[in-house]
Amino acid sequence: MMKFNSQNSFSLIELLIVIAVIGILALLAMPALKGFQSTLGLNGTVRDLVSDLRLTQQLAISEQVEYCLSLPDDFPSDRKYQILKCDQVDVFKEKLVSDGIIGITIIPDLSNNDIRYNPYGAVRESAQIIFTNSYNEIKTVDVRPSGFVKIIN
Repeated sequence: MMKFNSQNSFSLIELLIVIAVIGILALLAMPALKGFQSTLGLNGTVRDLVSDLRLTQQLAISEQVEYCLSLPDDFPSDRKYQILKCDQVDVFKEKLVSDGIIGITIIPDLSNNDIRYNPYGAVRESAQIIFTNSYNEIKTVDVRPSGFVKIIN
């Protein structure tokens, strides 16, 4: 028969102290994780927009018609952008901007908030699209006249 030695096991108080320490550490880590989540949301939104700008460019080149990426006119109440053939209403793709984004600024102002790609892959108007998240972090998407798209900072 096997005897249990109480000196080799943990007491209930020791287990409760370990659980309390782990709980305190988790509470201290929560604000840092929320900030990290906000940064990831900003980066993801910017990467999605760059991918969709490149998709718009490829559609214009392959179909030999103008395609537009239409940015939201009334942000933040309107949180979506669309890819469509310019001057038509049929939407090819629609994307919702992340809730963590609190501001979209377009410099200079675009006509109808559209980035228009011609059949050669160039844009009618170049622009910078600036995204701001709830922690005031900023990411900028630069769209050059040639159609080249780049993420700044």
